[in-house]
Amino acid sequence: MVAVLIVVELMESWTIDLEDPLLTPVFYIVLFGGSSLWLWQQYRHHHIEPMQLLGDWPLGQQWPALLGLWVTLFMFSLGAFQVSFAAFSYLLPQMVEDTLQSSIFLGADETAIPWLYNLLMLIVLVIAAPVLEEFLFRGFLLHRWGTRWNLRVAVLLSSVLFGILHANLIGLTGFGFALALLYLRSSNLWLVIIIHSLNNAIAAGLEIILSLGGSSEPQSLTEFRSSIWFGLVLLAISTPFLIRFLRQNWAVTRAPLPYFANGDRAVASVDDGF
Repeated sequence: MVAVLIVVELMESWTIDLEDPLLTPVFYIVLFGGSSLWLWQQYRHHHIEPMQLLGDWPLGQQWPALLGLWVTLFMFSLGAFQVSFAAFSYLLPQMVEDTLQSSIFLGADETAIPWLYNLLMLIVLVIAAPVLEEFLFRGFLLHRWGTRWNLRVAVLLSSVLFGILHANLIGLTGFGFALALLYLRSSNLWLVIIIHSLNNAIAAGLEIILSLGGSSEPQSLTEFRSSIWFGLVLLAISTPFLIRFLRQNWAVTRAPLPYFANGDRAVASVDDGF
């Protein structure tokens, strides 16, 4: 139904300006969706079974503990962003100011079809990006580097690269680190995708709430710097829990990679069936 509405709206607005921001989420969906399909085909071409990377659909998980991990990661990444960008604002004030003034969602004065733009951007953030990024960082790179070097190096490198590419080195490196260990412990990429998706969803939801509450005015650099205390509080609360999780689960870097662990379980299941 949503797809039909999108097609109808696009047909009615066929004269849309090629510079309209509406084309941005469309490009992202094509990019993320196409890249995910390409990765899937590459796995099959090289006789790698993608379902062994994903694992079974997560059932019977310790959801309260996972919810706590998700809240911890969100608080840590948000706090790290607040503190690090407040520090960067003294070195690169224009870059930080541009970041603060940018918005995920747009209004009628910024794009021809605002509801469609915002819907597509929500799909990008909550579905497309988590699926592709987890396939790439935890699915592909973790296994590639884990078999080429060793698993601990793979966890560190893939997490740091994840943080660098998201322009939040400390926050998203810690986020990626925790998701890598969770994936190794559970051998379930679905679980990691869900937590990643929830993290993006709450970030998008907060911006929507602020916009509906009339707080859509861009935050000034002075206001941002003065609110560094908020980031410090978030880090003070979340960092001990994150460190505890990392220390408790670091031993899983000695375990088999999820692909091989899931393969062994599949073979055992077949053997039991006979």
